[in-house]
Order: sequence, then structure tokens, then C-alpha cells
Amino acid sequence: MANVITVFFFVSAYLLVKKYRLIRQRNSYLSAFSVAAGLAVGLLLVSFCFALFLGVSLPDIYVATFAYKAVFVWLILAINWLWQTVKQQSGRNYA
Repeated sequence: MANVITVFFFVSAYLLVKKYRLIRQRNSYLSAFSVAAGLAVGLLLVSFCFALFLGVSLPDIYVATFAYKAVFVWLILAINWLWQTVKQQSGRNYA
């Protein structure tokens, strides 16, 4: 169940970014990278608050599982968003 909560949280974040097209071509690379970095830092803060909420409402195993896996999933999402930013700014469609 703890894994389901972790997956649900990060898939929801990914789909919200995709739905509202927050990663798209901007006027400059600096603007585009600041949006991607802001999304990564914002997700880190929201996941910290979510872990605190889990700590209050559920047993400790949920918090431990979320905190352990959140680091890796956050890193993957941050790299993905930065890659999408580079791809959008260059105007080319890599693989």
C-alpha cells in the first residue's frame, strides 16, 4: 500500500505538469530552465509536506517507504523535466 501511495503522488505530479503544459518552449533558455528548476524544487517541497502528512495520519512504514523512494523518483522527474526543457528549447525532436 505504501508503494501505491508513492506512485500515485508522483504520477499525479507528472500528469499535472503534462496537462497544463508547464514544460514548453520559452523565449530564452534561462526562462525555460528556471521553470523546470522551479517545478523540481516545488515538487521537493510538496513531497516533504506530504511525508509530514503521512507521518501524522498513517503508520511509520508509509513514511519510511515514501521518503526512501521519493528521493529517487524526484531525481528521475527532475532529470526528465530538464531534458524536456532542452528538447523544447532546441526545437528538435530527439528520440
